[in-house]
Amino acid sequence: MTNHETSEIMTALRKIVGERHVVTDPAELQVLGCDWTKIFFVDPLAAVFPASTGEVADVVKFCKEHGLGIVPSGGRTGLAGGAVAGNKEIVISLKRMTRIDPVDRVGLTIQCEAGATTQAVQEAASAAGLFFALDLAAKGSSHIGGNIATNAGGLKLIRYGGMREQVLGIEVVLPDGSILDMNSRLRKNNTGYDLKHLFIGSEGTLGIVTRATLRLMAKPRNVQLACIAVRNFSDITKILTIASMEGATITAFEFFTDVAHGIVLQHAQGARTPFQQRAPFYVILEVEDAVGGASVMEPLLEKLYENDVCIDAVIAQNSAQFKELWSLRENITESLSAHGHVRKNDISLPVDMLDPFIRELVDEVAKAPKDIEVVLFGHIGDGNLHINYVGPKSGDKKQFQEAARKVEERIFSLLPKYKGSISAEHGIGLLKKKDLKFSRSEAEINLMRGLKKIVDPAGIMNPGKIFD
Repeated sequence: MTNHETSEIMTALRKIVGERHVVTDPAELQVLGCDWTKIFFVDPLAAVFPASTGEVADVVKFCKEHGLGIVPSGGRTGLAGGAVAGNKEIVISLKRMTRIDPVDRVGLTIQCEAGATTQAVQEAASAAGLFFALDLAAKGSSHIGGNIATNAGGLKLIRYGGMREQVLGIEVVLPDGSILDMNSRLRKNNTGYDLKHLFIGSEGTLGIVTRATLRLMAKPRNVQLACIAVRNFSDITKILTIASMEGATITAFEFFTDVAHGIVLQHAQGARTPFQQRAPFYVILEVEDAVGGASVMEPLLEKLYENDVCIDAVIAQNSAQFKELWSLRENITESLSAHGHVRKNDISLPVDMLDPFIRELVDEVAKAPKDIEVVLFGHIGDGNLHINYVGPKSGDKKQFQEAARKVEERIFSLLPKYKGSISAEHGIGLLKKKDLKFSRSEAEINLMRGLKKIVDPAGIMNPGKIFD
């Protein structure tokens, strides 16, 4: 592309979104053209910041007419390369589209633009006396549009489901620039295909979500939180079984290894262990009080001790302790980044298959290079296991990624045996395209490719993501 052609493109884009809302500075584009993976080549042509669905549609229409690839951009907190622009694409950021409409307290819904952050929607719901159930460590920066595009999961999925379960309706700009208005507040609509589900989890490859109607609910009853120390991974699934059989309303069920715990204690400011003696594994268990306010946690822990599935347990006694215990889990990702080079996986399995899978995983980890540390944590109550390969900060990053990738491939190859998934919540993006075969059959992949060709025949919408 010549300088003259580029200049004409920038002039046209500025006419659509305004002079100040087109970015071409190379340093800024290096940030705007990537996500948290930080391992892919970044080279967008420009980034634009539309202020309305109409402006998004006009930009998309212009890009289609001129054969320009488009990379939709939200909070860029993804971990699969889904928001990377590496081939002179136009990054369309919805950062200016943050409007949140008044809460519908009768229908228990909230409508917002796709650039609103998860936290802003949570706070708007809370101010109206209601609750928005999606909860992520990156809630302050992740956008609702990105949550929809990746079908985000988060900390409360075991109780409330993921993003798909929170969405009643969406408005989408299609790859030809037309606007598909499916932003309904209906709870029931049995009239053929529910097309919104094509776009939820599509990673921006079929269109750009610009508005959404989200489901709200009553705030949870008083919740109690405990951190539980256990000897064996198999005890974790036993705890989940006992809690369920006892009728506990579980709002979160997380786990992490002592290796992860040690890294948090080393790198997270103010972090401290709640136990006198460390244990191999830890569970974060959050439950609602029973109707009428009766405590559930203490009798449940007594049951766990009776069944000899926990070594020790600490219950949060106040809001400060509640926050401190949760931080032991939520600070893992940031602490890993401070600790060394990291390659991340977020796989999922049927919950009853976790224990045998972990046993095979341990065997594979034993074959890994000695300078690669494998750190496990995750939303274990819904089968979501985060596998983190960590190498020394002083080592060569490229060599580490290559070595970690070999371990990763061996672990992925175990998943078909257990009907597992290579991605529980971060999507495919650029990072896992080669591995899609471990989770999807050839027939499924071909059907997905066919849908992409129907909706986006020119292939301009987030090109190269999910498939080549």
